[in-house]
Amino acid sequence: MILYLAGVGVRAYRWHLLLQASGMNVPLKRLVVLYFVGTFFSNVLPTGIGGDAVRMYELYNTTQRSAESISTVLLDRATGLLMLFLIALVALPFSHRLIPPSLVLVILVLCAGSWMGTALIFHRGWLEKTGIIRIITRFGTTRKIYEAITACGFKAVGGALGISFLFNGLLIAVNYLIALSVGVRIPFEYFLLFIPLISFLLLLPFSVSGLGIREGGYVYLFAYAGVPSALALSMSLLFYALNVATGLIGGIMYILEGAWGMGGGSS
Repeated sequence: MILYLAGVGVRAYRWHLLLQASGMNVPLKRLVVLYFVGTFFSNVLPTGIGGDAVRMYELYNTTQRSAESISTVLLDRATGLLMLFLIALVALPFSHRLIPPSLVLVILVLCAGSWMGTALIFHRGWLEKTGIIRIITRFGTTRKIYEAITACGFKAVGGALGISFLFNGLLIAVNYLIALSVGVRIPFEYFLLFIPLISFLLLLPFSVSGLGIREGGYVYLFAYAGVPSALALSMSLLFYALNVATGLIGGIMYILEGAWGMGGGSS
């Protein structure tokens, strides 16, 4: 739980870095609160990242800058996933024999596709050459969001990726400790490979708070490590319990903010 809560602060600092690159000086304390609030709403909204939309909305209420509010939350989420996939890719040469070739291929495709896609988004010349830029900027809102994303620059995105490495280390460590708590003792390499895949599954809009999808991912993937389905399910539910507990803190903050007007002002 301590590591999970520490991760909230780390992610808030990553978001803070992206906001500064966008010319928005939002206090770090405010971003920590919004991350807790976002976790609360992620527990009741579709997918495991439903709280991102709430973070966008609440940040807009604070700054009155819609494009930057949307773009920084998207980049915040994207850099986390990019680093997770990279961790899995780096671990793959040392642990590919632990999993079947089909999972190796999935990891390779996810990593290559996500990193290449992100690189192309920042490659304006290629987008103009292919005509994709005209599609992206056809509407005023999408044009502003795209410009806000690219305005962050490589330095800020690189810094966010570095912070994501720290956060994802915490995320993987949390899952490893949960496994130990229920008596599951398997090589750490499995977590380097499986947690990125489970995080990707949570993007799918087929459940509330990722329930069912996350549990299925744990049971399916950890079966390759010889973990019984009951124990894998227990691991998933314990991780969900940490998320719910953190969300309850965010819910209390949200109630107090509404009752006492604790929200940040424009910046």
